[in-house]
Amino acid sequence: MMARALPRSRLDNLIPSLVEAQALVALVPATGELDWAAAAAWDVARAAARQGQRRVALVDLWVEEPKLHEVVRLTPTEGIVDAFEYGVSLTKAAHEIDHVFFIAAGAYTTHAGDLFGNPRWRKLHGGFRVEGALLLLYLSAGGLARLSAVPDGLIVLSPEGFEPESSIGLGITAAVERGTPLLGVVRERWTPATPTLPEPLPAARRPHSAPVPHPIPDSPYRSPRPSRRTRPLVVVAALAAGAAGSWALLGIGAEQRASRLPTPPAAPPLPAARPQAAIPKADSLPWTVQLAAYARLDKALALADRLLAAGMPAFVTPIALPGPHGSAVWYRVLAGAYATRDSAAAARATLWTRGLASRGQGDVLSAPYSFSCSGLPPDSLRARGIPAVPWRGDSAVLVGAFETLEQASLTEAQLKRAGIQATLVTRMGTTP
Repeated sequence: MMARALPRSRLDNLIPSLVEAQALVALVPATGELDWAAAAAWDVARAAARQGQRRVALVDLWVEEPKLHEVVRLTPTEGIVDAFEYGVSLTKAAHEIDHVFFIAAGAYTTHAGDLFGNPRWRKLHGGFRVEGALLLLYLSAGGLARLSAVPDGLIVLSPEGFEPESSIGLGITAAVERGTPLLGVVRERWTPATPTLPEPLPAARRPHSAPVPHPIPDSPYRSPRPSRRTRPLVVVAALAAGAAGSWALLGIGAEQRASRLPTPPAAPPLPAARPQAAIPKADSLPWTVQLAAYARLDKALALADRLLAAGMPAFVTPIALPGPHGSAVWYRVLAGAYATRDSAAAARATLWTRGLASRGQGDVLSAPYSFSCSGLPPDSLRARGIPAVPWRGDSAVLVGAFETLEQASLTEAQLKRAGIQATLVTRMGTTP
């Protein structure tokens, strides 16, 4: 499938027909020029709104370094993080600008994985489809890999196009393989050469994995919601004609009328892995950088091995992501283990400088849990489909880096089926 070039000067003519059948479209920058990408995202949203002829919402999900509000000179206010984490009304968080209902990123969050993986995105997707509206999500390729909903289309933002073999390009290719059609690439100008990506494939149906029943307290670093005022905004008439309420209508009332996917059968409960005893918080290394996600294990391991060869610890994490036909397993590649978010962000900048990742690529997240399989060589585990990597030499072998215990349940089931004894641990400055 060829990626259609979409020159910025022609978006008003190209975008309306391109997204008329879509309810949820991802806008993914594939460039280090994030100011340009943010402006291009607004151009796409304005073109899709067609002077108010279609209800269009634009959400800034680039939560680490939000920029969409700067394009329209809007003072940061409550946004999507506040709505999902603190219960703020989406109507209160929205601003109507140029016929587009814009929702900023809002408060800083240390729980980006929970934000992207929230099942509410699937409800909003269904609600927008029922109402004939369009939801545009501005996010990174890594964020797209973690999104609970599968978008109806993907538009790449890059002034000079992108290379499918780059780290960002690999993330985009992974999204296409997951089932999201690539609608086109917004460029600064027309160029005839466009990258070729595979046709989207339907995700394989898999049952939900059972959660690991050991409770561990949430991270203590959740930021309090800022107490900021925002002007009242009535968007109900624009989003659901004749209905009274708020944006929640699209996530509740309208979604109840939308067709629902059949619920996959639940897997039988599995015995929990035994977690390691509590360790001092100052000695843990929970922070890491997600660089890519692949539908194939061999591709994920190849990238992890390249990072390891360059002296960068790397992890491969199997994740069950929802698709149009049920859940499918994807393999995240995460680089490094750090005590603080700032040190992980600094390491990400080093990856850019060393050419191990494209500038702008990589999501910083807290994923403190891993499975330890000490005494078993990585090659032996990989031969059985387990994405094992060495940790600080060959004396310890780790599998995955998980944000929550529930997320670790898929790998726990894989280890059990393979007959491998493993212990759930938190990474430390010494061998776990």
